[in-house]
Amino acid sequence: MLGGGHGLTAVLSALRHHPAELTAIVTVADDGGSSGELRRRREGPAVGDMRRALISLADDDAALARAFARPLSIETLGSHPLGNLVIRSVTDAFGDLEQASEWLGRQLGVSGRVLPASAEPVSLLAEAENGIIEGEQAIGAARVRIKRIRFSPERPAVPKATREKVREADLVLLGPGSLFTSVLAACALPDVARALARTAGRVVWICNLEPEPVETAGMTAWEHLAALRRHGVRVDAVLYDPRAKLHFDADRLSARGYEPLPRLLRSARPGAHDPALLRVALEELFARPRRERMGRPAAPGSSSTAERFCAMRAIPEQRPDGETSDSQARGWGGAVPQSHSGSRV
Repeated sequence: MLGGGHGLTAVLSALRHHPAELTAIVTVADDGGSSGELRRRREGPAVGDMRRALISLADDDAALARAFARPLSIETLGSHPLGNLVIRSVTDAFGDLEQASEWLGRQLGVSGRVLPASAEPVSLLAEAENGIIEGEQAIGAARVRIKRIRFSPERPAVPKATREKVREADLVLLGPGSLFTSVLAACALPDVARALARTAGRVVWICNLEPEPVETAGMTAWEHLAALRRHGVRVDAVLYDPRAKLHFDADRLSARGYEPLPRLLRSARPGAHDPALLRVALEELFARPRRERMGRPAAPGSSSTAERFCAMRAIPEQRPDGETSDSQARGWGGAVPQSHSGSRV
């Protein structure tokens, strides 16, 4: 599962008791709130989304998990969730965020693993209509159309375990969550996108229910999907609510090489997925025979999956109806993408 923020937390909460081997791969590019303040005071990756992921997968009886969410006020630092301070402190002790998260996961009785998307501090840059926007918070608050995000450093180091877990997964879930500052912040990292291209598992994007008020205001569901592809992110299937503001026509998705997975997912709270409905939809995917969850390997002598995905080009402007033309929708040098018939997650 790749992403960050409350969208990733919703998926983890829905699956925390599932017997599958779960791995959360979390963005560390946040620069707002407690995470941002700690980054400004002391260099290092953002840990707020890591904290939320650890709490979501923690044992129900873990007192430490409850303590992680509690604010702690320190005169020299201000008020921060205790978990953020503990993660930063343990990271300093180990000298590595990945090792710190693994150790804390054991103390919390986490049912799975929580890994950082990047092994080093990373910042987001967005190419917008009016120039470059710097920082996750500024991007999320910008009232302009975002064209593309980039990273500083340009190619952040990605932990070996993160790359391996993506490549070895039977099923990879992207989102839901803020398109640019959570989902793409995790899966568009160059080495993560390459691992996604190479995984034998099925890559399922969980579409948001509605556009965000600012970050994706006015964007259609097709434009969300186009943004993922424009960043070289592989998608095999789309899980969406056909009654939500962001939805697809199943036949059109199929015609473009994606498996449509229409399911009722909305909760009574606007824009939020219902945990029980989301759990049912995801368990349906797990219940498929393993061969149906896996992608097919490339035939001998043919281009590898990685080569096909790394060769993807930016998608041209869309038609007014939000669709792309048949040739634009293909994206693999003009060939319709292979539909993978796709329990490690």
